[in-house]
Amino acid sequence: MTRSARTTLWAAAASAAAVLTLHPLVVSSGWIVGALGTVCAVAGAGLVVRGLFHRPGLAVAVQALVVLVVVVVLFGGGTALLGVVPTPATVDRIAQLATDGVQVIQRYSVPAVDLRGLRLLLVAGAGLVALAVDLFAVTLRSPALAGLPLLGVMAIPLALAPGGSGAVVFVLAGVPYLVLLAGERRSAGRGRGTRGGRSVAGVTASATAAVALVAAVAVPAAVPGLDERPLTIDTGSGDTIAVINPILNLKASLGARSDATIVTYTTDEPDPAPLRIVTADVFDGQTWAPSTGADIPRRQRVQDGLPPAPGLSQAVRDASVVRTTSISIRGLDQTYLPLPYPALRVDIPGNWLYETDSLNVVGDGETTRGRQYRVEHLDVQPTEQQLREAPQAPGDLRDRYTELPPMPAVVADTALQVTAGASDDYERAALLQRYFRSSGGFTYSTTAPNDGGTDAVATFLSEKSGFCVQFASAMAVMARSLGIPARVAIGFLPGRERQAGRAGDLSQWRISAQDAHAWPELFFEGVGWVRFEPTPATRTGQSPGYSVPQVAPAPPVQGQTGATPPPAATAAPSASASASTPSATDPAAAAAPTGWDRVLALPWGWVLGALLLVVALLTPWASTLLLTRRRWSRVTHEPSSAEAAWAELDDRVRDLGISWPSSATPRQRAGSLSEFTGSGSAAADRLTRMRAAVESARFGAGTPPAGAGSAGAGSAGAGSAGAVLVGRRTGRQAGRLVRADVDVVVEAVAAARPRWVRWRARLFPTAGVRRVLDWWDRD
Repeated sequence: MTRSARTTLWAAAASAAAVLTLHPLVVSSGWIVGALGTVCAVAGAGLVVRGLFHRPGLAVAVQALVVLVVVVVLFGGGTALLGVVPTPATVDRIAQLATDGVQVIQRYSVPAVDLRGLRLLLVAGAGLVALAVDLFAVTLRSPALAGLPLLGVMAIPLALAPGGSGAVVFVLAGVPYLVLLAGERRSAGRGRGTRGGRSVAGVTASATAAVALVAAVAVPAAVPGLDERPLTIDTGSGDTIAVINPILNLKASLGARSDATIVTYTTDEPDPAPLRIVTADVFDGQTWAPSTGADIPRRQRVQDGLPPAPGLSQAVRDASVVRTTSISIRGLDQTYLPLPYPALRVDIPGNWLYETDSLNVVGDGETTRGRQYRVEHLDVQPTEQQLREAPQAPGDLRDRYTELPPMPAVVADTALQVTAGASDDYERAALLQRYFRSSGGFTYSTTAPNDGGTDAVATFLSEKSGFCVQFASAMAVMARSLGIPARVAIGFLPGRERQAGRAGDLSQWRISAQDAHAWPELFFEGVGWVRFEPTPATRTGQSPGYSVPQVAPAPPVQGQTGATPPPAATAAPSASASASTPSATDPAAAAAPTGWDRVLALPWGWVLGALLLVVALLTPWASTLLLTRRRWSRVTHEPSSAEAAWAELDDRVRDLGISWPSSATPRQRAGSLSEFTGSGSAAADRLTRMRAAVESARFGAGTPPAGAGSAGAGSAGAGSAGAVLVGRRTGRQAGRLVRADVDVVVEAVAAARPRWVRWRARLFPTAGVRRVLDWWDRD
């Protein structure tokens, strides 16, 4: 394999690892296959073209064409000729997808759902990064410049994702780049008077870079406050900023540790409902996300009034009270506007547009930071009769909001079991709510279920412990399985009342980041989207009064699906009674953690950092030890013994900071060492014999010094290599004795070197690392 081919492969590895650092920005991993496939296609095209034509410029052109073909094949949607040749329709389609992807980036905070538009940007971006890295590292032979696109990619999750990209992925991205840099130093050092262009300083630089990489992983894990769990809402000190993520990952938490005030409001509503920020209606089995469609027309300004809420009849609208709420944002910075639902009109400066289907309000180049606005909204309080008598939802709406991906059978089975005996959708919704709040034995906890994948809802139903995201998602999914249109809303609980108003006066409330909340909304024709509250009362207080029927069937016995209710219906507790009855058990009474839980609770950041540090420290010593053993194990006769001794001497004195040009002869090298061994000493004698032995082995012209085999030489003379050794010993025996000569010479050289150099040579021998780097740069 040529140096160009090896560099191409390492460049591809660096690009692929950098692309993987983007994983925390997206809720699912479906885009990774396409992105890594594009990186491999770019590398493969470079290898083939350079191998066949040896024209770097042609390779770059073909790689760019490969990126284009991959994008057309994956995202052309059948508009391309023969599947690969783009047409005007292909260009329009890809441009629209790219626009959709940009909108996802602009509107949603991380982790975002990988809708097709965002997936296009990720796959095409991975191809362009691979092309740029290959261009710098291989074509231009400037691997250092390849760090620019790699750094640009790796900086994105560091800036946007809570906790960055993860230690393992960061190391995987850093190692290939270090290898590329090592190859650059090797090429730049040719002809500079050192062996193969590599000096002790160069190897020290490589070791320093490796230690820096390990420290970058280990230090954040060791410093308190730098290891943040992935929250979708976070606050800082001083000028607080909190961000609500409209993408609900079933493994993420809406909890926050700060109680800093981020929203204050005054209202004439005696019992305020939660402030809704956004609704999520697309569920893929792991996440809830808002649907993305065409751009909102700029004429849909909230200042001009919002349309009637979807499904809300005129009769219910007329019976509702118009309320007024004034909101002041202190520390919330995002594009979605927190509002009571349903809003009629919003007095706010700037360009704020509403979505017709959801009444979500989005800023057109605006954010909520520092905003003060006044909202007119309806206080809708449907009656039980209106909800029971609601006709079936329109077909298109029902199809859209009851769509589910393949789910474990236990989800639908549990929904049928819980709602057995219900006579209408309202009773089914009320029974689902009561199941989660009280009768099902669920516990509110800030720890998510272990499974955050496609079986997350089933895992939650089994473990019966989670936070509001799990409760809201489970109820919405189970409602959809029963044919009830459902979605999930994200916003804030009413918060804490700061100053209660008299009858007819305004009351003041404050909301902190800890009030972030999610709840399900179910659709009833004539009333519209209705809030239910499955999260236990320990977190949410009272459930909405309309969500608790005055008369409800008794819940079926667990495990008896389809059980018939008893003839006499039992009276359901009132809203106030259900709020005062504890619905969650004491966390201290929860089941003891399992052995696997204890394993997961270990400080894996510390463990990984310590392991990487140990590996980095032991690698030079272990690689040198292996090299030495392999060298001496190959000694079979006297010439090989002489060569092994000379190579061993060369490696060990290099660790002591002494080197010579690669063209230097054994006699010249021995002469440069004579100033350390002196003349007439045992070390000088051993050095002379070793030099004569290697010259004899290489050229057959060396002459052993006088007296080399005399008794006066003692055991040292008997252990000399090359021509001095007579045929009484095998080559392996000679090798063992010659190593003693190397030790004597090295000790004499080390005695003249500074103490820190001697310690560095003992603890961090670099012979093994140099051999690996020499192999890497071999043409």
